Amino acid sequence: MDYLFELFKLLIPSGIVGATVYFVIQQYHENQEKMKALELRKQSKDHVNPTKIQAYERLILFLERISPDRLAMRSQNSKLTAQQHQMAMLTNIRNEFDHNLTQQLYVSSEAWKLVVQGKEEAIRIINISASKCEENASSFDLTQMILSITAQLDHLPQKVAIEGLKREFRSRF
Repeated sequence: MDYLFELFKLLIPSGIVGATVYFVIQQYHENQEKMKALELRKQSKDHVNPTKIQAYERLILFLERISPDRLAMRSQNSKLTAQQHQMAMLTNIRNEFDHNLTQQLYVSSEAWKLVVQGKEEAIRIINISASKCEENASSFDLTQMILSITAQLDHLPQKVAIEGLKREFRSRF
């Protein structure tokens, strides 16, 4: 009986020490794995953030470039009729939009909707302006009509979209 008691006196502390060592080593390995995962996430984030930042920059530039007043001034050509100028501006908007389609991967769905709305409103303003011009109107006449219509708006749709993108950018970065 004394032999059994002596054996338990040795086994119980040994078991406690063994269990403690096991749990400490287990905890150490879990912490190491978490640190590795955190480091990988950080490295991944470092690579993605510049791309995301560039997406916001490109979309804001796109919206600025398709703003009807700026686009009309930039693309005005005295050799064009109002209808030709209208077609040139619409083609420009569609080409710019197609060029920036992939940026939607890096912004929220709400932000992308703002960009699409900004594009659609630019097209609408240009088409309305063209419909108000006389049949033989010049490029200059269309530009004047676009400037007149945009001057009547409280907020250009592109400016609203840009402000939405800026808000989202500030909240994410």
